[in-house]
Amino acid sequence: MTASKAKTKPVVIVGAGVTGLSLAAMLAQQGVHCIVVEKEETVGGLARSFRIDDYTFDIGPHRFHTERQDVDSFVRDTLGPKSVDIPRNSQVHFMGHYYPWPFRPKELLLHFPPRIAIQVLWDLVTLYRKPDPRSFRDQIENMYGHTLYKHFFEGYTSKFLGITPELTDSDWASTGVDRAIIDKRLKMNSLWQLVWNTMLPGNIPDVKFVYPQGGCGVFTDMLADHLTSMGGEIVTGAEVDDITRTDGTITALTVGERRIEPSLLVWTGTIHSMTRLLELPVPHLRYLALVCYNLSLTEGEKFEFQWCYHGDPDIFFSRVSIPENFHSGNTPGDKRALCVEVPCAEGDDIYREPEKHLDRVLIDLKRVGLLKTDREISALNTACLPWAYPIYKLGYRRDLEKLEASLAPFSNLIMAGRLGRFWYNNMDHCIEASLKLADDIVQRLHGAREEH
Repeated sequence: MTASKAKTKPVVIVGAGVTGLSLAAMLAQQGVHCIVVEKEETVGGLARSFRIDDYTFDIGPHRFHTERQDVDSFVRDTLGPKSVDIPRNSQVHFMGHYYPWPFRPKELLLHFPPRIAIQVLWDLVTLYRKPDPRSFRDQIENMYGHTLYKHFFEGYTSKFLGITPELTDSDWASTGVDRAIIDKRLKMNSLWQLVWNTMLPGNIPDVKFVYPQGGCGVFTDMLADHLTSMGGEIVTGAEVDDITRTDGTITALTVGERRIEPSLLVWTGTIHSMTRLLELPVPHLRYLALVCYNLSLTEGEKFEFQWCYHGDPDIFFSRVSIPENFHSGNTPGDKRALCVEVPCAEGDDIYREPEKHLDRVLIDLKRVGLLKTDREISALNTACLPWAYPIYKLGYRRDLEKLEASLAPFSNLIMAGRLGRFWYNNMDHCIEASLKLADDIVQRLHGAREEH
């Protein structure tokens, strides 16, 4: 049974990213009136695309991959003819050489340093698992041994998060490996599994992604159009300035000069903005910021990979993606492009003045062979994202539990999405969670009407 727009107050969703727009579209399909409030002037959140002249840049390597049929159908139904299937081609730059990721036997045998390979094999037969691993280091050494931790994981994680692996919670290890491997058919949760799958031909399954023709932002743009066509509302360039509470219920929101009385408030913004509005203690949890250097390039040498991880601590950036390898329409003609990601804190100098660090970016692109000369660059733009990833610092779960306890008294408040749940997830996980949440909300609204 659908909820009646005439008899219920609107569900207000803060944040027009994948979670907010997916949830709103699902609810609208079931007759629930939704108002989406977005701080930025455009929708998409971390999934939006930047269109610069004839080039399209996503915020890093965005694409869809899921084993769930309902999520896959939602993505394909939303995109329609703009849905493109692409094979995965990711790499890792390790000790001066590019390797396919996940590793392949041929490249390991030809290029992997023998000394490290021998140490890995020694770890395989002598691996001691620490009981109750608490830190990232503990968890990775339990899974893959000290050699791979030291040479492969330690530098990348320290550079990426800005804190040492000893101060990073073990959840970042298990979640990060899952996000990097992507395909659940590929079991790599131990050193034995890693060696078995990488050394035997045919053990690495072929993975295909769904990608929106025209850039990842096409998906959220189409969700927004779908929502408004069903009577939903999207307010961009606006924030919730004030929240009125009565006996544990959020009764009104002030958005600019507008007052909205919600049936439910779904918050996909940051946990800090929520707690400040409710005048609650701000939790000791923080997000990682991201600076993307988007380089429009001339014709020249092309690279096969869609994205590549760069773990060397001496390399300034952590990951590089190539837009035209997701879809040829992302760059004009035979031109090329690079999206170079540098993680940081919001208050860092690079975040405030990214142009000052451009020379370092270009020097390191030449060091890893992705750029020959500056003359290849036809244009360069930067995008700064203040809240890109949650940081799983040791003890973060305790702080998260305190936050959840402080928000529990508000009966019609739901925290959702990567920012609101402090959850390191992919777009597929956002959609999966939204499917369940939409059903829960419809049942809740239906139950509230029956009580009246």
